[in-house]
Amino acid sequence: MIESLTPSVLIFLALAAFVTAILHSVGGFAGALLMSIVISPVIGVKMAVPLVSVAMVVSHGLRAFVFRNTVDWKIFALIFSVALPFILLGVYTYVGLSEASVGLCLGTVLLITLPLRRYLKNREIVVPKAVIAAVAVPYGFLSGASFGMGLLLGPFILGAGLSGEVLIATLAVQGFMLNLIKAIAFGISPLLGATEIALGIGMGLCTFPGHYIGRKLVRRSSKATHIKVLEAVMVIGALYFISRWFVA
Repeated sequence: MIESLTPSVLIFLALAAFVTAILHSVGGFAGALLMSIVISPVIGVKMAVPLVSVAMVVSHGLRAFVFRNTVDWKIFALIFSVALPFILLGVYTYVGLSEASVGLCLGTVLLITLPLRRYLKNREIVVPKAVIAAVAVPYGFLSGASFGMGLLLGPFILGAGLSGEVLIATLAVQGFMLNLIKAIAFGISPLLGATEIALGIGMGLCTFPGHYIGRKLVRRSSKATHIKVLEAVMVIGALYFISRWFVA
């Protein structure tokens, strides 16, 4: 539970959601990870994942609604049906971790995500649906305990023939359902109370204008430069998370 919600903390969290949404829209990845990096020093490392999960329900929910008519429901059902029990297992594992262990976990995921993203970018992978189901197992567990695992799933969905709006729509619905399940599971745990849920919803609403401004910036500046800035922030965030293991 969050111990102190002063006006300055509330303003900071709203600005964090807004700014990280801009960076997410410009760079195209790691929106939840970026938000968790920025808010962790204020609310604590362990509270970051549950709170951001609630915010992402709102953020992904809008995108899922907008693109609902182009979702590949068969691929979504395949992934979600396999991943669901492992998402819950990931959440259960996360709840039992100490603050230091959570920091080490999130930092490690971040450091793995960066080179993995570069390796998988624009790489063509042709896969049958059985392989997607197999990938849904580690995707589910790691998504339950952290963020950014859509990166792991994306290339395999591409390999199944999804692209364009169908890809965006399917990942949006997947992200919405993933974070909804996480928010419900965390809500049952001691980590999320009514105050934290309301705060997460508010942060999710603050991402909407950020996404709009981010899309405007993409048209006026170099996307490659912004991605480098994002990656630098992620490295700094990873080092901060891991440092919690040593100072705890």
